[in-house]
Amino acid sequence: MEPFPLPPCEPGGTDPSAAIEAWVASPQMRELVARFGGAVPDAPAREALDHVTEFSKVWDFRAGTKERFDTARVGYGADDERIRDLIHALGNGGRPKPVHEHYDHVVVLGGGIRVTLGRVDFTARLLRGGTTAATVAGLGSLRHRDDREHREGLRLGLGELETEADMMTAALRRFLDLPEPARTETGDGWWHQTWPDGGIHVLAAASTRLPLRASTACTLIGWAEHVSRPLRTDRVLLVTNDPYVRHQHCDAVRLLGLTYGCGIETIGMDDLATAEWGRPLATTELLQEVRSSILAMRNLYSAVKQ
Repeated sequence: MEPFPLPPCEPGGTDPSAAIEAWVASPQMRELVARFGGAVPDAPAREALDHVTEFSKVWDFRAGTKERFDTARVGYGADDERIRDLIHALGNGGRPKPVHEHYDHVVVLGGGIRVTLGRVDFTARLLRGGTTAATVAGLGSLRHRDDREHREGLRLGLGELETEADMMTAALRRFLDLPEPARTETGDGWWHQTWPDGGIHVLAAASTRLPLRASTACTLIGWAEHVSRPLRTDRVLLVTNDPYVRHQHCDAVRLLGLTYGCGIETIGMDDLATAEWGRPLATTELLQEVRSSILAMRNLYSAVKQ
């Protein structure tokens, strides 16, 4: 099954409603929900999204606050392969290659240490391979690394790094061959590093949902406020990885595309980066990201149709 494309967001404004409506009413969504005892109602998209959002609590293996690595694992026996096929068809992975040769801004989303390294490794190869950008920014939070990340950082020779954003700085320096940042600006719960040419940045974004750490949405808002406020003519390329592409894309379209009118394109890591830096994901982890995608698609649809 060919995966569903992401909701479109071209510079100047594109209505993503039709793509969201088709996705929630798709045979793939209907079958996946049915396999867990639910049903997608034959109803207007807003009502269907609300219903599926409520139903998707059955896939909340993070108990609301756990980090993704701590997601519960459940086996589905003979149904497992079909469930994974349906998840793939719902299009949480995006494409691994940009559509355009030039972007006004390339934004690398942060995460755990290997995810961050993989995304930056992939981005660096894109830039060496001919993709150009006026600015490149790595986003992160002030979330402190756990023991697993600490040990992995030492094993990889990255030294003592305290936060998620510090990992992004280390990754950019490693794969873009950068010196120490030339400037660090700080504020209430955030900092922003810039390199000598002014085109490369790392932002440790402030949380808008204290006492919880900054989410992807927080980092996107922080990027527009502190790094590069996009214009209606701008194209923004977001770099993340499967299976987080869809929900992070929808958040970016809602928070940046609808607010500033810029274009948003989101891609996932290619096979080379995935093989080097990724890990096999349990079916429950994939289902968790289906839930995240449902929430993000509903939020985007509500923002467009308000």
